[in-house]
Amino acid sequence: MAVEDNLPVEVEVFGVTYERFALAKLFQRLQRKYQFKTVLEMPASGAKAMPSLYSLGFALAGCDVTLVDADEEGLKIWRGLNLEGKLTSITAEEVPDAIANGRRWDLCWNFAELPTAPDPAAMIRQMVSSSRWVMVVNINRFNVGSYMHRTVHKLWKVPWTHGDLRYFSPFQTAGFFRRLGLRDVRWGVVDCPPWPDSPGFRDLRLHRLGNHPHRWISPYAENLAAGKLPIWLKVVYWGERLPLPVVLKLPYSHLYYAIARVDHEAGI
Repeated sequence: MAVEDNLPVEVEVFGVTYERFALAKLFQRLQRKYQFKTVLEMPASGAKAMPSLYSLGFALAGCDVTLVDADEEGLKIWRGLNLEGKLTSITAEEVPDAIANGRRWDLCWNFAELPTAPDPAAMIRQMVSSSRWVMVVNINRFNVGSYMHRTVHKLWKVPWTHGDLRYFSPFQTAGFFRRLGLRDVRWGVVDCPPWPDSPGFRDLRLHRLGNHPHRWISPYAENLAAGKLPIWLKVVYWGERLPLPVVLKLPYSHLYYAIARVDHEAGI
């Protein structure tokens, strides 16, 4: 029996399943709009979910995906879905060499990394050096669940480990992009179901687990492998796509994305 078979199992909750579905739909729209063919996820981690799966949506949209510092657990899912032909896995140390050799991706993006980056500007500049477009997807601080989550941390006296709240705001992140000299900056919301973002109790449980290893199970990946997505995902997504002003969606959108064009001739 493999050692990992003895690890405790953590199943992604239904909210993460919907999150992955909604992000994949967003990535398909972005691919159609900007004609992305190559995508770099740097780094390819997971925020309290199975790592290295967030770019599946780009691969399903036809993009060639490169994952930086991918987790082997996530890579097994890619292979199980027969998407290894759309996947390249490299380390962070290999990225500068690839860029020096003339490699440039259409899009470089990451999930929930900006708020916890030791130097956010340096992280974005590294992303800029590799691509024509950059994008971040972060937690939306204006969701009602976000306020609940921060309150739970305070009441249970659990240190806040999720990073700088300024980058939980699409307005401040868009302004940050502009100050760095990025062009055509725009933002939008995604993952807008009728329930609040995590109020924090699951987060407390995972905090108590600390860095103890465990084995993830992703129902979304299992749905893809079976070739059939649950109907409830499509029903909830229909509500998300109602043509309401984006500001009205902020109180119930779990995530936002900010995307910008890189002008390499102008030095950014």
